[in-house]
Amino acid sequence: MTHWTVRTPGAELPVVEHGNPEARSTVLLVHGYPDNRHVFDPLIAELGDRVRVIAYDTRGSGASALEPAADVSIEQLARDAFAVVESIPGLTGKVHVFAHDWGSVQMWEAMASPRASTAFASYTSVSGPSLDHLRQVARARLVRPRCWPSLVEQLARSWYVFGFHVPVLGRRVPGLLARLNAQGEPTPTAADQQRGIALYRANVLRRLLGGPVPRCAVPTTVVVPTHDRMLSPNLTDGLDRWIPDLRVDQVEAGHWWPYTHPVDAARVLMARVREAE
Repeated sequence: MTHWTVRTPGAELPVVEHGNPEARSTVLLVHGYPDNRHVFDPLIAELGDRVRVIAYDTRGSGASALEPAADVSIEQLARDAFAVVESIPGLTGKVHVFAHDWGSVQMWEAMASPRASTAFASYTSVSGPSLDHLRQVARARLVRPRCWPSLVEQLARSWYVFGFHVPVLGRRVPGLLARLNAQGEPTPTAADQQRGIALYRANVLRRLLGGPVPRCAVPTTVVVPTHDRMLSPNLTDGLDRWIPDLRVDQVEAGHWWPYTHPVDAARVLMARVREAE
């Protein structure tokens, strides 16, 4: 295992390399909230030396260093991801991205960049929808009364998103959310739990009210855990309109599927890797 630090505006990101540095393919793991890179430890162990694996703590999480009032927008988080890719020693070829939760949300932003097609070989997204796609889905359902039940259902699942925006109450939401989801999932630190307040406040409402049209030219697999308490499985509706090479896999698991089912997660990821090889 080797490690280094990537310095981006307002943050220092610790990066760790696992697996086989001589492997033909490189995988980038991007974690979500309220986790850090260690949420992927079971997956990394399962991948073994089949690939070169790069994992990092996103800004404000884990062992990263974040300056006061630093930018935590998904635009900056996407730039961080590109900076991490560019820092990989001796990298040849494109990187396969596997992202979960907020890691997936930010990587949709990266996938929309013109740089994506030259940087990424494939994208596996788990439990982290594109905010721009969510905006399109919400608007489409809002004007169709028969779709209102599904819209209301997702709003109910997303209660914590609105809770983060309420002064005083917002700081209590992370602990409550962790207790409600404690079913064999990773145990977040108090610092990582609080990080989510800034993430949600800086991004969710802003991008649900307006933003660019979603796009992704990278071969993509969207994994949908059917027992995810936060996200409805039908949020994948319409993805094929803007992702030319799309595969949607439903799995019988909860939100933290990559952590609780690392064998299955490795299988899905390696399917894309083998296709590219």
